[in-house]
Amino acid sequence: MSAASQPPADDATPLVVDVDGSLTPGNLLLEGLARLLTTAPHRALGLLPLLLFRRAYVKRKVAEAMPLPAESLPRNPQVAAEIGAAKAAGRSVYLATGADALAVAPLAEATGAKETFASDGRINLVGRTKARTLVAAFGHRGFDYVGDERRDLPVWRSARRAIGVGLGSRLRAKVAAVDPAARFLAGPGGGLAAYWRALRPSHWSKNTLLFLPLAAAHETALASWLIVLGVFAAFAALVSGTYLVNDLFDLPHDRVHAVKRRRPLAAGQLRLPRAAGLAVVLVAAGLAAAFALSLAAGLCLTLYLALTLAYTLALRRQLFLDLIALAGLFALRVLAGAAAVDVPISAWLVAFCLFLFLALAIAKRTTALRGDSASAGRAYVGGDVLALAVLGGASSFAAVVVLAFYIQSPAVAVLYDRPAALWLACPLLIYWLGRVLLLANRGALDEDPIVFALRDRASWLTALALLVAFVAALP
Repeated sequence: MSAASQPPADDATPLVVDVDGSLTPGNLLLEGLARLLTTAPHRALGLLPLLLFRRAYVKRKVAEAMPLPAESLPRNPQVAAEIGAAKAAGRSVYLATGADALAVAPLAEATGAKETFASDGRINLVGRTKARTLVAAFGHRGFDYVGDERRDLPVWRSARRAIGVGLGSRLRAKVAAVDPAARFLAGPGGGLAAYWRALRPSHWSKNTLLFLPLAAAHETALASWLIVLGVFAAFAALVSGTYLVNDLFDLPHDRVHAVKRRRPLAAGQLRLPRAAGLAVVLVAAGLAAAFALSLAAGLCLTLYLALTLAYTLALRRQLFLDLIALAGLFALRVLAGAAAVDVPISAWLVAFCLFLFLALAIAKRTTALRGDSASAGRAYVGGDVLALAVLGGASSFAAVVVLAFYIQSPAVAVLYDRPAALWLACPLLIYWLGRVLLLANRGALDEDPIVFALRDRASWLTALALLVAFVAALP
């Protein structure tokens, strides 16, 4: 039975609502820990081992350090409607949650709950402990309960009516066995489509940089290309996992951002524990696949993961170091492609990538500043746009100059019969990089230059012209 077909309440039986996963798709402990890791990582890391045997204590410490404003937490609209209907019928509404009382207090006030039953630093209010607490307060079958997980089964057994939120088929069957009149509400509304969007598959296009060393060295062995293709897949899994981690840490900023608030995690379309678990699986799978293909590629992916975590936890708030880190993440893809099949990488390519990727990182940050002059969670202010424009232009031209010197180098004469055709690449790169930086300065660029290029006709035409110049120069 859906929420729309709910019969009107005929008594004053209180409605008790769980918080994590029910009222909100979020998880107050997980969100608090993520925020604490970015502000005081030493404190957060010191609390993590205690989760195994002093969970209530950890919840209290995190709640004290990182209060969560109620307005920043998404609500499940069906559960909110359930609460509204209960109030309209004159029933009292209570919150009962394993989250700490300090963390829940703002949400309870915003919801208009009469009272809150929650963990208190000593008692972790979940499962049978929650059931006993509610029976002591309301009596056996003296309340209706809204919950979302297997640990709520003892509570549903003690309730008059069971209401499940976003339950799988097996748990639904168990709840229906407890209460044949149980009702079931929808969970986060994203489904598989939301998980797919959270993985940001459009960003996998950046992994094509893995093939750059093979193309530059004119590698023709099919086995080498297949190995790098496998590393491409490993990178895709790893990168998607790190994006999920980054979105978890960015939740407070994303929820108030004009565009990023539509991301699945920020919009409350995914449950945070499941998203965090998926991130761990993807990262582990990516690393395992890379090491299986090539030890050197696996080490490159490990370094990529370490730099990504350093960026997420600290470097993104450090002036200009964040841009160097972003450029480094691009460059590691190139290095991984070369390392996977032991293709030598020239100093020319290293220098070219350094300046090119720095220019793209500057364009990305300029876009963020144009969209939000305060750039929440970053070290920049709106007045930095002009300085970034100068630095971006300098990096762009430096990349083109390196390319020009490379075209004149003896190495080119060995690899190409008609190296003069490569000169076409210089004005093409000047055009494309200049256009990207100008659009970023106008605030007309996508959040990421690479993703923008995938949807930009001029970028596709530029890439085609570069390919033609490259082919024309070949033997």
